[in-house]
Amino acid sequence: MIIMKSILQIAIYGLGFYGLIVVAMYFFQEKMMFFPGGAGFGKCRAMEVSGARAVQADGVRYYLREQEGAEFWLVVFHGNAGNACDRTYFFNLFRDFKANMVVLEYPGYGDDPARPGEKAFCDGAVKLVSHLRKNDRDNRPVFLVGESIGTGAATWAATQGGVDGLILISAYTSLADVAQAHYFWLPVKMLMRHPFRADLWAGETDTPAILFHGVKDDIIPIKFARQQVNNFKGQAELVEIPNCGHNDIVDAGEGVIREKVGAFIKALGVVQGN
Repeated sequence: MIIMKSILQIAIYGLGFYGLIVVAMYFFQEKMMFFPGGAGFGKCRAMEVSGARAVQADGVRYYLREQEGAEFWLVVFHGNAGNACDRTYFFNLFRDFKANMVVLEYPGYGDDPARPGEKAFCDGAVKLVSHLRKNDRDNRPVFLVGESIGTGAATWAATQGGVDGLILISAYTSLADVAQAHYFWLPVKMLMRHPFRADLWAGETDTPAILFHGVKDDIIPIKFARQQVNNFKGQAELVEIPNCGHNDIVDAGEGVIREKVGAFIKALGVVQGN
């Protein structure tokens, strides 16, 4: 009898502890998903050195590096850690392209008081594309570059039109799927307020897409990219990059990414001379 009572008490304590974890995950999930940090928007020395300037217009904030004779736009939606100031490596990655480059600063990042989240990210992405289209007298093609969480925002923006191609680095089906894989013992899909259902959005756009993923990625395992490439309604290709993970894919895969993106843009035939 005493043993049964002890087992029951342990079970009750265990369930109580589990319940506390579930409640904490629900109420503190933004702090587990979004990690803004670094320089405030417009105070980024690295961007200045790279020749980019801060722009704030039409409800969006971004860094712009213009190139004389630019034939198209490359618009970067970065990952969830750090901010736009930390993404000057994209300028090097695409240095051979005749493109104006833009790096969006998300709401809630770069000393912004707004709350980051799925809606804020996706709305910001759409606003930025609309802003660029509205102000570009040359009506140049727009290619969106999504990185990690930014691949979802880029995919959503493509569903709203005005996008000529998607370049997605470390893509996923949904963040709910990724989180569930890491926390298999929690009802993650029921708890997440920011699921980023890129799997559904991919099926709502004809925009051509090319995906890059590190085979050794242990943050967003490559199985999710292998699933996601098949969710696109339009043409899509997955380039698997061996011997690299999540955080070193741009460095380790630089040559492959640059070459494949160039071929991708050229094959679409929307850019003259590329």
